[in-house]
Amino acid sequence: MSHRTTFSLDDDTVEALRRLARQWNTSQAGVIRRAVRAAAEQSEIRMTPQQAIASFRAGAVPMDAGQLQIIVAQAREARIEADEGRP
Repeated sequence: MSHRTTFSLDDDTVEALRRLARQWNTSQAGVIRRAVRAAAEQSEIRMTPQQAIASFRAGAVPMDAGQLQIIVAQAREARIEADEGRP
């Protein structure tokens, strides 16, 4: 089933949309469908280290202690980088 929709896009976005349609050999609607699908899949899969630790603690994510240590180390590195970027 298709739904006709109207969007207002800035010039840069329109040019990028047209360029991707040519590169991917599809319509502009095809580009939008593909991009939205990819963004939706990515948002469902991604979990921050903090979310992973919380899920582990809640018992929702099965993982061993080694995997948890890796996630904790990544969270620590991310926190240090964020702290270094502050004025």
